[in-house]
Amino acid sequence: MKKMILAGLALCILLTGTPAFAGLGDTRETIGQQYGDYRLVIDTDNQPWTKEQWEKSGYKKAQADTFTYRFRRDDIGIGMDVKYEGDKPGSFVRMQRFTPDMPFQIKDFQKMFPELYPLVSSADSVAFATYKELSRNLMEKNSPVSMGVAVKTDLGGSRKGYFTLLAFNVQDEGRLIKDAKYIDANTYIREFTIERTYLSVLKDNLNGEWQEIRNFFVPNSKPAASPTKPGDKKKSGK
Repeated sequence: MKKMILAGLALCILLTGTPAFAGLGDTRETIGQQYGDYRLVIDTDNQPWTKEQWEKSGYKKAQADTFTYRFRRDDIGIGMDVKYEGDKPGSFVRMQRFTPDMPFQIKDFQKMFPELYPLVSSADSVAFATYKELSRNLMEKNSPVSMGVAVKTDLGGSRKGYFTLLAFNVQDEGRLIKDAKYIDANTYIREFTIERTYLSVLKDNLNGEWQEIRNFFVPNSKPAASPTKPGDKKKSGK
């Protein structure tokens, strides 16, 4: 009986466990293991290829730009577009964009994406809001304010000098959010990306264009100073 219980626990770990690294630590190989086969390839000329077309002859005629995957979480379909640093199984992820068929709330992120939750909840992460464009990889209509999470850890190795940035297209039950003060755990995520950015960008923008906010991904996280809208400092005469 004891062996059966241990075997059951081991199986649960295999089925629900997450990789040691997530996001930009993944490769083409580990992405395939975790999310299944890609469905579509978009080449550098923005032409689509099915998996069958690409593997038959497409890879000889064009260069891949984006691989598209589909999977389900909590009965919600998820589209995931991935750009890699190269075309080999060991090529690292350069950018991931997740687009659920239905928006979900910030407080449900851990349930929806347990493999990515360590990124947004780590001690090295800081949540912020900005009124400037945060990512060109967000495709849906954006609110005037975007939310981001910066993971202030150097990626190291050949990617030294970069850090992980998560950019979120946030909404209020389908409506656009115009002020960062309205972001909370009940705010909806329409889409989000994980991408690498220079550490110098982090240093230049954090507490500047990027105003730190409470990390609503983490229950009972400490409050941050209320973010200011552009022009507030000028109005106050500072």
